[in-house]
Amino acid sequence: MIDINHKLLLSIIVVSAFLIHVSVAEFQIKRFEYKYSFKGPNLITPKGLIPFWSFSGDAIPSKEQLRLVPSIRSKRGTFVWTKNAFSSKSWEVQVNFRITGRGRVGADGLALWFTEKPGNVGPVFGSEDKWKGLGIFFDSFDNDGQHNNPYIMAVVNDGTKSFDHTSDGSSQAIGGCMRDYRNRPFPIKTIIRYEKSTLSLLINNGLSDEDNDLEVCFKVDNVDIAPNGYFGASAATGGLADDHDIISFLTWSLRTQAVCASIFVALHLVMRKCNFYEFTNADTIKLGSA
Repeated sequence: MIDINHKLLLSIIVVSAFLIHVSVAEFQIKRFEYKYSFKGPNLITPKGLIPFWSFSGDAIPSKEQLRLVPSIRSKRGTFVWTKNAFSSKSWEVQVNFRITGRGRVGADGLALWFTEKPGNVGPVFGSEDKWKGLGIFFDSFDNDGQHNNPYIMAVVNDGTKSFDHTSDGSSQAIGGCMRDYRNRPFPIKTIIRYEKSTLSLLINNGLSDEDNDLEVCFKVDNVDIAPNGYFGASAATGGLADDHDIISFLTWSLRTQAVCASIFVALHLVMRKCNFYEFTNADTIKLGSA
């Protein structure tokens, strides 16, 4: 005779039947990274510092926002950087900002960064040239006379190339779009996502405060961005000048997990709760004969 615990047999049947009807899939887990984020209404400490971030130049932090550069001509070298490197291979950043000025045309623009090391003062929207990593540029001034600004673009640099100001970076951009983000009634919301070598940017038009009012600016595959980088933002003005304000900079790490594995773990916990794994002589049944 073969003795088999009937509760164990039942659990095997339940798990097997359930997994037969569950296809293997992946779902995304987002983890908010507070050490790589800031927002109002308590953006700064009583000492005027931004926790876990460093800033310099003409940046003016307040409880509600960070003014990277005021609307004064020829201001450069204004930036904010995370103090610690970010190690996740996949991430999402949501930045809310305002760029406002008196004139119909503004300058120079805003940059969002994810680079191997924090940048110093330089000519690329306030930060240094020949960076290693990713730069997202909100270029307000039309240097090349093509009448295609304001323009948003992504440029990946290996640390050896200089930014091409004469073409407004068009020869180096891996993706971009024209969007008028200046002097909008509501803050501009942009979401930058890097996952599985795909880089995408979504942005709203600043005409409403609806969270889901977003459009795709670009989505590019096969983009190589190394982990262990620093997030940052910088801005600069030129012969013309705008206020460049960041209202919030929020960061999430992303990872995926198989659905069926999670279900199996959940069933395991349920079976433990129901004492499926407790064995007694009274629980055995006999099947067949020897």
